[in-house]
Amino acid sequence: MSQVGIVVDSANFSAARGRASRLGCEVVKGADWRPRWERTLFISGDAGRQVPWGLLGAGFHFLERWDAAAPLWRYGVLAETMGTAEERERTLAVTLDLRLLPYEPGLLFVRDSEAGRALLATWRAECRPGDDERLAFLRALHLVKPLFCALPRSWLAEEERRSKECRRRSAVATRRALITVEIAPGRLVKCFVGDEDKVRAQYAQMGARHGR
Repeated sequence: MSQVGIVVDSANFSAARGRASRLGCEVVKGADWRPRWERTLFISGDAGRQVPWGLLGAGFHFLERWDAAAPLWRYGVLAETMGTAEERERTLAVTLDLRLLPYEPGLLFVRDSEAGRALLATWRAECRPGDDERLAFLRALHLVKPLFCALPRSWLAEEERRSKECRRRSAVATRRALITVEIAPGRLVKCFVGDEDKVRAQYAQMGARHGR
């Protein structure tokens, strides 16, 4: 039996299956929130679009020591600003402080240990219909107290950074592309995309100075 694998919710299953197969990693669709392997990655919700596929090996490696690992959700957003007032009260009763950064349990690595299984069970028990799952996860962490590895926010930003970089490179390439501009009847010159009006103006000024 494989030591590692991925459990994906139905919304993200199709996209994850292809990527996981290229990594040689077994993937199943399910929502029962129990470890299927010695080390399991659970992918759910919006995090399914931000999976750092190149880092999964490191994530599974962390589970050789830790019971669970998940990335921070957002820097600068604290638990005291999330959920309903009733949820915050329940969270405060457990954590004793709401000035806490939440984690993204939509990308959750869990070891098949007593604490790992307890974390999953407690988290799901804390998730009442309509609750903020990140606040529920904070409560579960404080109730179970597993050996937890907090991953940086960048684990959720890989796809976002790649998309931004691709857009930036495409924009740069477009701006530097050469095109042909007519500056006078039958007279053509080359210039970069976006510089057409500037080039025409420059040649018009040159022509005026020479009385053309």
